[in-house]
This record gives sequence, C-alpha cells and structure tokens, in this order.
Amino acid sequence: MAGLAPVAPAFHLLRLAPSAAIFSLVVGCSGTPVAPSPAPNGPPPARLTIDAPPGADIHVDDVFVGVTPLPAPVDAEPGWHHVEVTSNGHKRFARSLELERGKTRTLTAELEETGQRKAAWALIGSGGALLSGGIVLGVLSVVEQRKARDLQDEADGEDLSERAQADYDDAIAARDGYRVGSGITAGTALGLFVLGGVLFGFDAPERRPTLTLVPSLSPGSAAGNMTLRF
Repeated sequence: MAGLAPVAPAFHLLRLAPSAAIFSLVVGCSGTPVAPSPAPNGPPPARLTIDAPPGADIHVDDVFVGVTPLPAPVDAEPGWHHVEVTSNGHKRFARSLELERGKTRTLTAELEETGQRKAAWALIGSGGALLSGGIVLGVLSVVEQRKARDLQDEADGEDLSERAQADYDDAIAARDGYRVGSGITAGTALGLFVLGGVLFGFDAPERRPTLTLVPSLSPGSAAGNMTLRF
C-alpha cells in the first residue's frame, strides 16, 4: 500500500526492493523546513543560533531555514554542517562548523557590501548632487527672465534705450544659458539615478562553487569527507 510520510527538506536516499532487485535513488525535497523535535526523553539535538543583519536568507546544508532574525535556534543533528547567509547587495557568507549534541553554538555573519552596491550608492549620490545643481540653474534662469521682463515693463511699450537693450540682451542670453545647463544637468542626474537603481536592484548574491572538507578522526585512523557545492 502506498503512503505518504513527512520528511524534512533535504536530499534523501530512497531504496526500493521489488522482487530480488534493489534500486537506490537520491531524491531532493524542498519546502519550508521544520526543525526536528527530539523524541520525548530522547537525546537533545544540537542547536545553532545565527547572528546576521535583518532580512538575510539562511541556508543550512543547502536547505532554506528562514530569514533573519530567526525566531528560534536551528535544531540539527550533531556533526559538521554548512551554513550560508545571503542578502542582496552583500557578498555571500559561507562557513562550515561542527555542532555538538545538547549545545548551542552561535555563528556571527558579517556581510560585506559588494562593489556593485557601493557603485550604485555612488551613482545615486552623484545624481542627487547634479539634480540639486539643475534646480539652482533653473532658478537662475527664472531670475534672468524676470530681469528682462522688468526692463520691458519700464520701457512701457517704447523702444529700449541703448543701455537697457544691452541689459535686456544680456539677461535673455543668461536665461537661455541657464536653461540649457539646467536641462543637461537634470538629464544627466536622471541617467545616473536610473543606472544606480538598476545596479541596486540587480545585485543578488552569487552562488559560487565551494569545497568543504570535513575531517573524521578515530583511534588509529584519520579520514575526511570532501563536498563540492555549486
């Protein structure tokens, strides 16, 4: 009879034994992990507390366990485990550590900003500075426009004097120059904002191959388990 049994999200070895043949298959289960609870009066599990910036994703042995801050320590079997902490805009943090039964170990993950995130902040800051400059130039163009209009109002419909005409022409030239400068500066600021926003939004952490060597010591012998993660 077929049946369903709950399992923790991870890779499991499934063995089938129809007739005389035995088949082995490694299957992966995904989903929201549930920390295993020790059986009543059974041995306590090992526990891991992860101290990381808020909003970081936590993976233990390639299984997603939650987003920081975690509501409780992660229960695990004693032994070596691989922990990864990732957050957009920060370099991936990866550590392998050994957990002991009945003990709680704390892992502090200090996430370093990526070069792309730093560049994004620099572009956004530069865009803000240029936008401020564009606003100043726009205000100056309005001031020059008012100067020219005041000169026309003073003439009261008559021809401007030679001195007034020169001042009027200077005001109009300054107004046009400020307008062009304001437009160029504002357009450049907008471009920097967009580029900085793109770099900021598409700065997901990369999953690079990692090689983990777990030592195994016993009286009279030494061995190790090597794991390559992609």
